[in-house]
Amino acid sequence: MKKTVLALGAVLATAVPAAAAPPPAADAHIRLTVTRPLGGGAASVLLDCPARPGPAHPHRAAACAELAAADGDFDRLPGQETALCSNDSSWVTATADGSYRGRAVHWRTTYANDCLLALATGKVFDF
Repeated sequence: MKKTVLALGAVLATAVPAAAAPPPAADAHIRLTVTRPLGGGAASVLLDCPARPGPAHPHRAAACAELAAADGDFDRLPGQETALCSNDSSWVTATADGSYRGRAVHWRTTYANDCLLALATGKVFDF
């Protein structure tokens, strides 16, 4: 009886298609840019998940985790719950261009200030 069960298990294991394998880890290669039109210029960094050689996002691990939690959708980033904010209005535009798990990413949103950017996007645009 044991031999029959083991043989059946071996047959079932070989019958499972390769597509049933777990999905690959999040793969992202995204250029993030923050632009401050009122004299602040622009800052830009690459977010690679997993890490690739070269300059990296200063909070890469946390940013990659937040991007994975949102399944690559920048409008669904968890952000952060609290931030110390002033009432200044210094517009800031955040953009993301690249790819996430093989999907093209082109995202752009303008916030009234850096505080609102941080509350909405967490560590992703914290550079």
